[in-house]
Amino acid sequence: MCGICGIFGGFERHEAVDTVGLMANSMRHRGPDDEGFHVDPPAYLGFRRLSIIDLAGGHQPLANEDDSVWVAFNGEIYNHGALRADLEKKGHRYRTRSDTETIVHLYEQEGPLFARKMNGMFAIALWDRNKRTLVLVRDRLGIKPLYYARAANGSLAFASEIKALRRCPGVDTRIDPLALDGYLALQYVPGPRTIHRGIHKLPPGHVLIATDHGVHIEPFWRLEPEPEPASFAQACDAFRELFEDSVRIRLMSDVPLGAFLSGGLDSALVVATMARAMDRPVKTFSIGFSGHGWYSELPHAEEVAKLFNAEHHSLVVEAPDMRALLPKVAAQLDEPLADVAAIPTYLLSKFAREHVTVALTGEGADELFAGYDHYRLEALMPYLKWTPTLWRVAERATRSVAAPRVRKALRAASMDQPERFVYIRSVIPTSVRRLLLRADVKAEIPRGHLVTRMEPHFSGGDGLNAVLRADALEWLPDDLLMKVDKMSMLASLEARVPFLDYRIVEMVSGFPAAWKFRNGKSKVLLKAVAERVLPPAIVNRPKHGFMPPVREWLRGGLRTYMQEHLLDTEALSQEFIDPAQTRAMVRRYLGGEHELYLPIWELLCLEVWLRETKSSGAGAAPSRR
Repeated sequence: MCGICGIFGGFERHEAVDTVGLMANSMRHRGPDDEGFHVDPPAYLGFRRLSIIDLAGGHQPLANEDDSVWVAFNGEIYNHGALRADLEKKGHRYRTRSDTETIVHLYEQEGPLFARKMNGMFAIALWDRNKRTLVLVRDRLGIKPLYYARAANGSLAFASEIKALRRCPGVDTRIDPLALDGYLALQYVPGPRTIHRGIHKLPPGHVLIATDHGVHIEPFWRLEPEPEPASFAQACDAFRELFEDSVRIRLMSDVPLGAFLSGGLDSALVVATMARAMDRPVKTFSIGFSGHGWYSELPHAEEVAKLFNAEHHSLVVEAPDMRALLPKVAAQLDEPLADVAAIPTYLLSKFAREHVTVALTGEGADELFAGYDHYRLEALMPYLKWTPTLWRVAERATRSVAAPRVRKALRAASMDQPERFVYIRSVIPTSVRRLLLRADVKAEIPRGHLVTRMEPHFSGGDGLNAVLRADALEWLPDDLLMKVDKMSMLASLEARVPFLDYRIVEMVSGFPAAWKFRNGKSKVLLKAVAERVLPPAIVNRPKHGFMPPVREWLRGGLRTYMQEHLLDTEALSQEFIDPAQTRAMVRRYLGGEHELYLPIWELLCLEVWLRETKSSGAGAAPSRR
């Protein structure tokens, strides 16, 4: 795991060299073991290394045989052994054992769409000196982040983290109103936008090709579901075989390796599979929190660890210093992200890093097999024959007596699927966001822009599988995987996600929805597979997310901190958010409307992020002007 950055064109040599040095240094946490640079105007590559494979020979940037192709690479290529054997048969000569070297030879053989042959997680910058071409590539599911920007002088800058691009002169770091509205709705900024007008995410599964004649972006992969197996039993066998291979190839490492273990189904299945594939005990890591409001899964994690003779490590956090943690996490996330699991993910990563450099995790299983509660509503839609008009009547009739979740479900049922998708996932609904945003900000935001954005995901059909597909292409890269990457990298730990091997994603996407959610039960096929290796008590235990007690924090230890940030007459968010509306929401929350805790958390995370960005030394506070 590493950090990459660079510049193509625009700058004088000395300014480009200095800028890339600053960009790389801002990502030292991503690669504390080594750094490297390649200068070949108009291309400048920078690299920070966390050594995982070929500790002695994996220095980057790395070149081909005649030094005409150079690469800076963040990630792992799990099938590099097979690719190497094939490339050597075709005459390519290797100088290292590193998977990085396979990239330059594969590019020579296949051209800019070389990533179609690779299985892994990756963000890649490749410079072809002879063709004067820069190629940027991001893996299929967006496990590794990659950002780019056009500076005022016409140069193209790129980096693994936004903070590095803020070091590049001439990059437009003003706040993007559409990105801000997306954040307030969904708790993350939907790509390819970022919170900054001039900085963009390279979409997952895409390649950016830059030459003296311009920039071109195209996909090298699209999610195409595999054909449905002939039977449920055959599907179970096929998934089990592929999952075992996915875990096995992710054990590739020249440094200590382990796994996050919550005690839930997903991480338990990862550990069970690792235990069968390894010739030594699996190192497992769990974290628990004491105090009011926390749900601790440590006893369940210890049960799983004992079952598979793991070398288990548990950490109990008594009272996390949220006043110190929240700014640190906000700064590392690079843009507003209100995922409450970010803090425990960082604490677990930091704890695991004391023992290992690589950890496998269970991320992705919920999005593949409908593990979240909100999938229940979508699974019921085919059985609900009421017309939209009747649903609206029912919602109005129960408005004063039904619980908020029931009212939301009734209202959602009257919508078409793209609108329902956005509505169910919105932390702050459209009507409230229109009140919160200042008039000049709101004027730049087209009504319904998020629904319009989601419509292509449902063009091929609707139902639960369409929702799962949309989550795989939206929520996973822009929230969950972004959070895991940034929090693990803050601790200089590499996280690997075997459920998100692209072959598994393609296979499971082709399974019928009933193999994922049936009769009120989620993860149907996954549980059928897990029953072969895990006790029923683990397989069927109710799901508990990595959810810290935000409600208790905001009403207790963080109450004063929250008020100091959101009610401050000098709050930076006042440039975008109407302070009177913020004050009214805080009063309502503290007055007993406890369901407002997530909107309050979003506003707090935004304000903390704005302050941390201003104080980072990378320039003025983000503005919309």
